[in-house]
Amino acid sequence: MNASLMSLFIFGGLGLILLELIVGVQTGFDLVLLGSTMVVGGLVGGFFQNDSVGIITTIVLSIVYIFIGRKIIKEKLNTKSYKTNVDDLVGKTGTVVKIIKSGKAGQVKIGSEVWRAEAEGEIEVDTKVKVLDVEGVSLKVVRL
Repeated sequence: MNASLMSLFIFGGLGLILLELIVGVQTGFDLVLLGSTMVVGGLVGGFFQNDSVGIITTIVLSIVYIFIGRKIIKEKLNTKSYKTNVDDLVGKTGTVVKIIKSGKAGQVKIGSEVWRAEAEGEIEVDTKVKVLDVEGVSLKVVRL
């Protein structure tokens, strides 16, 4: 048995894990998982005092990861995203929930969200409005 080979696997695997942390998980955890297979392979080889067992363990775990684990990890990492850009509100309609007065902002509800809104002139509560523009944190609306 070559203890230095198994040590190389363990420290090489730890190096890959550390590299993944340094680059900010941009590789999708590939380096963490491949590094982990090397660490486990090195530990197993060291436990059995057999380089071949350590190498085979690393190869088998790497193949399992590449063909099965990677797909599962990618699915877990891919989260559904929703547009949060307020510019997407332009053209949408909503209902005034807090009166909008000339020079004083009110509130409008668009979908399930309430937004700060301004308008030319006064618009009463429960009036339907359309979003014309977004300026800063306020929606510019007009009565429908």
